[in-house]
Parts: sequence; C-alpha cells; structure tokens
Amino acid sequence: MSFDFVILRTVIFRIYFMFKYCPLLYLIFLINLISTQIATAQDAPKFEMSYFEDISATLSFKSVQEKKFTPTKEKFINLGITKSALWIKIDLNRKVLDEETLIEVKTPLKDSITLFYTLKNNEIVRESLGVMFPYSKNKFNHYLPTFNVPIHDLATSIVYLKVTSRYSLFLPITVKSKEQFYKQRIDSYLIAGLLIGGLLLMGIYNLFLYFSTRDFSYLLYVLALFSAILSQGYLFGILIPYLSPESPEFSFRFPIIIMSFTGIFSAFFAIRFLTIKRTSTFLYYLLLFFITLLVFNITLELMKFDYLSRKLNIFLIIGISTVIFSSAVYSLIKKNKIALYFTIAWTFYLFGMIVFALKSIGVLSHNTFTDHFMHFGTFLEVILLSFALGHKYSLVQVEKERLENQTREELEALVKLQTTKLETSLGEKEVLLKEIHHRVKNNLQIVISLLDLQVASIQGTKNKEILLQSKSRVYSMSLIHQKLYQSDNLARINMKNYLEELFPYLKDSYYTGRSKIDYSITIENKDMSLTKAVPLGLIVNELLANSFKYGLTNDINNKIEIVLEQHDKNWILQIADSGKGFDQTTLKQDIKKSLGLFLVSSLTKQLHGTIKRYYKEELFVTELTIPIEE
Repeated sequence: MSFDFVILRTVIFRIYFMFKYCPLLYLIFLINLISTQIATAQDAPKFEMSYFEDISATLSFKSVQEKKFTPTKEKFINLGITKSALWIKIDLNRKVLDEETLIEVKTPLKDSITLFYTLKNNEIVRESLGVMFPYSKNKFNHYLPTFNVPIHDLATSIVYLKVTSRYSLFLPITVKSKEQFYKQRIDSYLIAGLLIGGLLLMGIYNLFLYFSTRDFSYLLYVLALFSAILSQGYLFGILIPYLSPESPEFSFRFPIIIMSFTGIFSAFFAIRFLTIKRTSTFLYYLLLFFITLLVFNITLELMKFDYLSRKLNIFLIIGISTVIFSSAVYSLIKKNKIALYFTIAWTFYLFGMIVFALKSIGVLSHNTFTDHFMHFGTFLEVILLSFALGHKYSLVQVEKERLENQTREELEALVKLQTTKLETSLGEKEVLLKEIHHRVKNNLQIVISLLDLQVASIQGTKNKEILLQSKSRVYSMSLIHQKLYQSDNLARINMKNYLEELFPYLKDSYYTGRSKIDYSITIENKDMSLTKAVPLGLIVNELLANSFKYGLTNDINNKIEIVLEQHDKNWILQIADSGKGFDQTTLKQDIKKSLGLFLVSSLTKQLHGTIKRYYKEELFVTELTIPIEE
C-alpha cells in the first residue's frame, strides 16, 4: 500500500464522518487544522533569505552570484505576474539543521524551480522541479516542489533557487527536517482533502436535487461547483499528481481554462436562479458580456498568450463575481426571497477572490488570512448556496401544495354546485341533461383557462408542455359535452363532427409550422355511445399529440392520417404519421413511464379493445380495434 493511498484513505474517512454529522464542526476543525499547521511551520529552523530579479531571465548561476541580492525579513517573495526570473539566495543555519534537510516551496503552479548548491568537492548540483516537469521528478512524491539538501556536504551554507513562472511569482519558502516534512505533509493533504472533499459532497447533494426536481438551475450550479473543485484542486496542487502527473502542458493551462468555465457556469446559474433577465436587463447583458470575455480568454490561453490570459483572467473573475454579487443584492432589494442566501454566499466568495487576486499581483502581502481565505470563501459560498437551492426547493413544494389544494377545493365546489342543480331539476329530464352538459362544458373551459394562466406564469419548457397536454385532454372532454347539449340525442355522439372539430384544435396546440404536413382524415358519419366516445376522444388526443411532437421527421413529405370506420361489429381507429415509431415489445417499461402512452393503453383496455403498431407505406400506424357492443 503506497503512502499516498494511506493519506487519502485517512482523509476520506475524516471528511465523511465529520461532514455527515456536523458541518459546523467540520468548518471549525478545518480552521483549527490550518492554524495548527501554520503555527508548526513557523517553528521551522531559522534561515536568511534574499532575492534578485533577473529582468532579462538570461543570467547563469555563476554570473548571478556576483549580483547584489535584496534581503527580505519575510519568508516569502511576491513579484506578481512578471516575465522576470527570480533568484533566491538562502543562507542556511547549519548549526540547527539536521543532516536530512528539505527546502519546500509552498506554491505549486510555477513553471520551473531550480535548486543550485556547491558541494565540498566543488561539484555544482542542479535540480529542477515545477509544472513544466513531470510529477515523477519530485523525489518525495509530494504535490509541492520539495528539494533535499545535504547540509554537511555543502561547501558553503548558501544555496540558490531560480524560479520562472507565467502565473504570479509568489514564493513562500520553508526549511524543515524530514521528520517535520512527513508530519506536516499529512496535515496539508488533510486540509486540501477537507476543502475539496467538502465541495465534492455538496456537489453530489445538489446533483441529487437536480435529478429529483429536473430544475436546470441545479445542473448549472453542479457544473459551476465541479469546475470550482477542479480549479481549487489545481491551485492547491493536490490534483496535479492524480489528473495530469506526466502532462506538464495540461497542468499549466488547465487551471486558467477551468477557472474561466467556473465563472461562465456561475454566471448562467445566477441568471437563471435570480431571474436576472426579468429583474434587470442591464445586469443580464453585462453578465453576457463577461461570459463572452471569459470565452475569449480561454481562446487566448489555448493560443498560448500566457501572460495576457493570466492577467485578463484575474480581472474577469473579479469582474464577473462583482456583477453576480450586484445582481444578488438587486434581487434582494426587489424582495426576491431566495436571493438572501445567494447574497450572503457570494459575499464570501467575492471577498475571497478579490483577496486571492490582489495577493497574486502583489498588492496584498502573504499571511494566514490572504493564503487561505479564498478557499474558505469558496467553501462557505458552496454551503450557503446549497442552502439557497434547498430553500427554493421547499418554496416550490409549498406553492405546489397550495395550488393543488386550491384546485381541489374549486373542483369540489363545482361538483357540489352541479349535484345540487341535478337534485332540484329531476322533473325536466331532457332539459336537465342538456343543461348539465352545457355547464360541464363551461366548467371545463374554466379549467382550460386556469391552465392557460398557469402556463403563462411559469418558465420551464417541460412544465409548460405538461400543462398544454393536460389542457388538450380537458378540451377533448369539453367538446363532447358541447356536442351533446347541441344535439337532440343526449346518449350518442356523431364521431365525424366531433373528430373533425377536435383535430384543428390539436393542430393549433402542437403544430409549430416548421414542417410541411399532408393530412388525410377519413371518418364515417356514424354515432357512438357516450361511454365509448369520451375515452376514444382522449385516445385520439394522445395519439395526435404524439404524432405532432415526434412524427414529423423531415422538413417536407410529412404525413398524418386519421381513419375511423366500422367493420362488422368493431370500430377500427388508425392514426398514422411519418415518424420513426417504436417497438412496442422492447419498450414496455418506457410505455409505462409515459403518461400519454399509459392513457392510451389503459383506455383501450377500458373499451375492451386491442392495440397494435406497425409500418405501412413508410408510415408508422397505431391501430385500435374496439367492439361496438360489449
């Protein structure tokens, strides 16, 4: 069992139990762990450090030793994003250092870090690590560049580091013994694992919410979250050994690309979650503008405009985060209930990103706060946004229950009203029946109107489609009642008149006009009993809706045919279209899941009929055989 696997297994178990039973304890433990690690790092053996900025990046090890180095009291150097090479002179205190001493650079994303030192036999040793070198070059199998220095074999106490980077030239240096290194290494893996693992758990949680709600907002958030996990993992350096250990070019470019995608997905999530397009046109188009710039920045990175893409990336991430935050505040002012959690969450994230960016370009100094606040801000933002999504889910459920109860009460009231009128009008049978059909038709029209209002008030395309299907089903029943009170025969329906009036309504409801269709309608001018006409009307509604949605495969030469005839003692209904159709025997489970196909199957059984599907003259035909008399 490798050492890395032991570390990861320990990290996973700690993350799981702590995050499962107490997220707050998880966060407190994480803060304490980082504080402990930093305090321990400050106990490292003393050394002095100075630096020289090689602007031309052409000096050799021999020539740079003659230059004047600038001393620094801190154990880090920050030149921001620059094309210069940075030379660091480290004067080791050999009296307090162990024979096995390590120099660790606490930032992983550097192009190259080369260690130079001279041995007592005058041999010059040169060792290179960094993003542009395969991970296997790191002898200590650690995600941070780490060098071994043989203290007692050095000709002098001075060693040199040459660093080049197309990212920020920020270098915190630590010197420690091997024993300290291995102890602190477990803690550093644990810190990274806690942050990334916590983000991953929240991503999985929100992915389950998406599958249960089918709300696209959740999917956008999950994409933004997983992008953030990848970007955080690469900024930490923890994911490089696992995702691209021997691919230096990928390890170098991927963080910028995935950070841009994080901004893009976050912007789209904010637009949808906060309904920004409806609340503020200016903020909506401003976010689209930043999204376009982020796509452009990805192109710059792929075209290897390295320094430009990195500087632009910092500006764009801060810019789009600020606009998203402004959108959240504006939605909160507009009394959008779900914007509260979003605003608080984005406050932490925006502050963390600003601190990280200002530290990267050298405006802010290196300390405990600036080093880790971006990771904490991201983590807190993820937790609070998950709460926001959960809150939105609960609001939707409450509103859904309220509407269901309201609809049920209205329908119950309508039924009670009709029952009362039936009980008081038994003397006038024919007039009574006509009045009933007339009022039922009117009530169903009210339901249709309510469905129209509901369709106009929702955003989701899927939900609109479901309500439109319900509306057409109600209309097919409403039309039957209309035909009954307009007819002298209150027990039978003329199917030719009924279907010829139903067909244009379904065409107007489902036909988009994008494809040319040839229609063929052949219906015998005969009557059908009311008990058979209602379910048959619903069957025709479902089959024609299916034909308009899935039976138009070409721009031209589309056909829809309807045939209703009597043969012997059976009604024969055929509905054919130019769609590709499906195999009834292999898609039984899918048929059960589809409400429309389930209704067709159930209503056919109710009519004691049979159904079969086949191809005829390049048309997919659904044929029902229904006995005239039971």
